[in-house]
Amino acid sequence: MFVKTWQKRTLIVVAVFVVVVGLFTLEFMSFGGQFRDLRNRSPGACSTLSLNASAEDIQIDRNRSIAYLSSLNRRSLVEGNDVKGTVLQVDLVADPLRAEPALSSAPSGFRPHGMSLYRMGDGKQRLFVISHPEGEDHVVEIFEQDADNRFAHVGSVRDPLLVSPNAIVAVGPQQFYVANDKGATGIFQRIAESLFRRGLSKVVYFDGETMTIAADGLKSAVGMGLSPDGLTVYVAETLGKRISVYTRNPLTGELVFREHIEIDGSPDNINVDADGALWIATHAKLLDLIRHFGDASHRAPTTILRYASGVLTPIYVNDGSAISAGSVGAAFGGRLYIGSITEPKLHICRMR
Repeated sequence: MFVKTWQKRTLIVVAVFVVVVGLFTLEFMSFGGQFRDLRNRSPGACSTLSLNASAEDIQIDRNRSIAYLSSLNRRSLVEGNDVKGTVLQVDLVADPLRAEPALSSAPSGFRPHGMSLYRMGDGKQRLFVISHPEGEDHVVEIFEQDADNRFAHVGSVRDPLLVSPNAIVAVGPQQFYVANDKGATGIFQRIAESLFRRGLSKVVYFDGETMTIAADGLKSAVGMGLSPDGLTVYVAETLGKRISVYTRNPLTGELVFREHIEIDGSPDNINVDADGALWIATHAKLLDLIRHFGDASHRAPTTILRYASGVLTPIYVNDGSAISAGSVGAAFGGRLYIGSITEPKLHICRMR
């Protein structure tokens, strides 16, 4: 009798476990958009500029009509290979377009990620780039434009608060914000953060001397943007499916939460155009994105949204056949420039 009772209880526990796992899987698939029906759309005719590596982030110098690309063979990196990267520049008024080196010097082990351009009072520009060198601490590398309009390395910033830096916004010659896409410090926190979407990410601020926490409680902060007047900071939360909006104090660097912009999908990088509109790269199906990292033949959809005056508009939607895992969209001169986490190309669409 005891054995039968024990077996019955075991079967009940196993059944409950299976049901819970099944419900959790369905909830995560639903959250990640796996059941979403996508219809391809484009603002106009598109073309492709082939690259040697993927361009996960794009920054545009609107005064000089130059696009800067964070160039790294991320597919090879995912496969465990030791790769180095660089920053490329594309003259957006040239015909044909071509990608050329943007750096005149770079630190060893340079692996670029998020970037930000800052124009100083004398007209010179600085380029701030997050780097993840192999076997070393995360670092923000600072480059300054030289007489040949290339960027020379002028400094590095390391700090324990750079836990998992993904995106950056420069607000001064030395000052910047960085979004950490992770914040967990142990295995249970990692489970809570990744699977249960607990908000442990932080945005940190470097005032030129000290790094401090400017915002916390974020659900995988992976993208940042700054309004043209420098008074509003936008943070994309991939696992929050939203953009957090903050009012910025330019004297202290303090961020005060203002509102959330809800996103139908998981946002990635944010580009802010000259008119203050947000161009938001969005991953419509997270599980497809995860599968794409392990299998290049598995497509991951690309979506670019535009947010202006309280209205969110899909501008580009693709099932991944034209470009998979799109992580950034930047609008300039009547064209939309789209970069990918993994694909070695720049996808360019005319906007009617």
